[in-house]
Amino acid sequence: MVKHRLKPQQLVDFLFLLFSRNYDAKDVESIFELEIPLEEVTASLEEHYAVAYSDKQWIFTQIRKYENRTGSRLFDKVRKDNALFLRLHRNMRSFSQKKHLYISQKIKVSNGVYDAMSHFSRGDSSQNPVKLFLGAGSTVYHLAKIIAERTTRKDSACFEIHTHNVSVINCLLEAEVNQEKITLFTPGGRVDPVTNAILDPSWGRGNQQDFDFIVLGTSFLKGEELFVEHSEESLTKGQILKESRGNKMLLLTGHEVRPDIQLSISSFGGLSDFNTLIVPNNNAGLTKNIDRFLKAKAEHLVPQIMNWNYRIYKIQSEKPEIRGIGD
Repeated sequence: MVKHRLKPQQLVDFLFLLFSRNYDAKDVESIFELEIPLEEVTASLEEHYAVAYSDKQWIFTQIRKYENRTGSRLFDKVRKDNALFLRLHRNMRSFSQKKHLYISQKIKVSNGVYDAMSHFSRGDSSQNPVKLFLGAGSTVYHLAKIIAERTTRKDSACFEIHTHNVSVINCLLEAEVNQEKITLFTPGGRVDPVTNAILDPSWGRGNQQDFDFIVLGTSFLKGEELFVEHSEESLTKGQILKESRGNKMLLLTGHEVRPDIQLSISSFGGLSDFNTLIVPNNNAGLTKNIDRFLKAKAEHLVPQIMNWNYRIYKIQSEKPEIRGIGD
């Protein structure tokens, strides 16, 4: 039986997934370059949900209803040669907007992190939980969602989680999360409404902490240097990277690799500051900036796990080894 339409939330979730899949399949470096014909949108909806939109304008009505309820602009309608196209709103700055972008890529790398952590054992998980630091950003937020969902399983690990990501904090405090599996710690500082992060450049200064895993994302990667949009966030991120000790994991979804971008902000760190790199696996066979980057750094990236959905590399330092006389 054919349904008449989806609820706004379900429709929006599917549309972002559709853009994410198109990003993998198209030769573009940014998801904002995509414009999907409305005919393709309706055909995909009918294929996946058996939903027939005889009045295609109803899709835009549902989108606007969702945007008005959430207060975030997410999509634009484009008309070309009497045909309608859907594209993502190009001025996305807030966390509530960015968390929707590159959905399938973020889920892939987040599953990669969780699988990597599942091979780590400290004996009795309830007595020796995995000590984890989760940084700011929407990719790490998707990892928190996976951790929260897995707490309902009897065999799931226990975690001691330290984070300054407000969205991660909210996710891990949801009613359905098994709080017996998670102990949550947060720093003090000012909450940035754009990034949803607690910003404190002095975080950890003079008070080094050991973690089993330190998971961070980035906005841009140029050469080997990592950048985020805001200087205050960069200071906080750099301090975390400098002061914290443990397996430092860098998550990339692909779009962050920007060799030609001009930046006026300082780098918070570099690839060599991390131990592990996790990227999504793109099965479309296209060569993008991230593939060129991985090829150029192949000598320093040792494959650890090559999964259908993600790739995990051990990062070998490019710094020369210093040997004493007689070594």
